[in-house]
Amino acid sequence: PIQSIRVAEILQQIKIGDDLMTEQWTQVTSLCSEFADMFALAVSEVFPVDFKMFKLTFPKGTMFRTKVNQ
Repeated sequence: PIQSIRVAEILQQIKIGDDLMTEQWTQVTSLCSEFADMFALAVSEVFPVDFKMFKLTFPKGTMFRTKVNQ
């Protein structure tokens, strides 16, 4: 019961393109339902990991904008 409430909330929150055929749409919703535990509905459900690290490399002299556009 709680799982079905969670699945319903996930399916409500995600946007599935309207360019899918009915069978494709059914497959997408089925996969989302099957793997509902992979979706976070709140930031509090996301836990930090220490086993994965990403290193970003930029060419020397790369300039970035520091002004935030609104």
